[in-house]
Amino acid sequence: MRGEMGAEPTARSVAAGYVRTLLDAVQDSLHALRPVSPTDVLAEAGLAPDLPDLPRLPHDVVSAIWLAALRLTGDAQLGLHVGEQVRPGSFDALGQLLMTCATLGEAAEQADRFAALVGGGGRFAARQEQNGLRLLYLPFDPGWPCRRQRVEAVLTATLTFTRWLSGADIAPREVRFRHDAPDSLAEHRRIFGLTPDFNAEDDSLLLGPDILGLPVRQASPGLKAVLSGYVQAELARLTDDDPLRGRLADSLRAGLAAGQSLNIEAAAEALSLTPRTLQRRLAERGTSFQAEMNTLRCALAKDLLRGDSALGLAEIATRLGFADVASFHRAFKSWTGVTPTQWREQP
Repeated sequence: MRGEMGAEPTARSVAAGYVRTLLDAVQDSLHALRPVSPTDVLAEAGLAPDLPDLPRLPHDVVSAIWLAALRLTGDAQLGLHVGEQVRPGSFDALGQLLMTCATLGEAAEQADRFAALVGGGGRFAARQEQNGLRLLYLPFDPGWPCRRQRVEAVLTATLTFTRWLSGADIAPREVRFRHDAPDSLAEHRRIFGLTPDFNAEDDSLLLGPDILGLPVRQASPGLKAVLSGYVQAELARLTDDDPLRGRLADSLRAGLAAGQSLNIEAAAEALSLTPRTLQRRLAERGTSFQAEMNTLRCALAKDLLRGDSALGLAEIATRLGFADVASFHRAFKSWTGVTPTQWREQP
């Protein structure tokens, strides 16, 4: 097993199957303050009543869905409950591939290779230790909205799916989280069978040394060969440098520098495309014009906030093409979960 799992996608996005698992967990929750439907969550996130018919969703859209789900359910342990819901469909084609492997070790190798197909929010690393195999999760963005819940969802999903594949009640030897301990640890103890370490040096699971030899219940070597080729092609498409996105980002940067209004008509004209063609090509990549613009604005906002402490929020808002500070404030909080001032003051 290699040390680091998967490649980082050129533009971060999340498999639609995983997002549906999040919405299913909300709907089935026994811990919500009141019944909450997927439609409720999408409306709270400012989205249409149904998920877009796309294989992947932009990272900022998924962040908005997480924030909305937390607000509506009031479930402080939502991440754990999402992680418990995962099944093969949560991971789309990768989940189907893992089901065909002979052993958990072989499944781990495939997950290692194709992890970026599930989500672009972080990467995995595997480390052999004296007491077993440590699986670490490394988010790309320290300021990730709903970081605690999303990290706990990933590690819980890893354990849940490992148990599902093998049919064995696998118990981790140690669970570590970098964040503070929540007020209640009852759900953590129920799911992991132990009390995790908090304020730890990493986010990780330590599994026993014999874990990789456990057989997968539905192994199918012939189907594995077919699915492996398919997911390999999907990963190549996802992680390949995308000239369209690069040209669009360059066009948007130039427009901001010139003080121009950012809209799809102007962007399409700069790329010698019609707005409809640009929209279609972005949709084929699991993204949208608004998502690409938000990604760029968020990255530029963080650079400006950290780069010059004397630069006021009004000036930053103007440079990013916002009509006023209030609009910038709302947008930045929707992207990151914190205000521009709070983000600037973080160590």
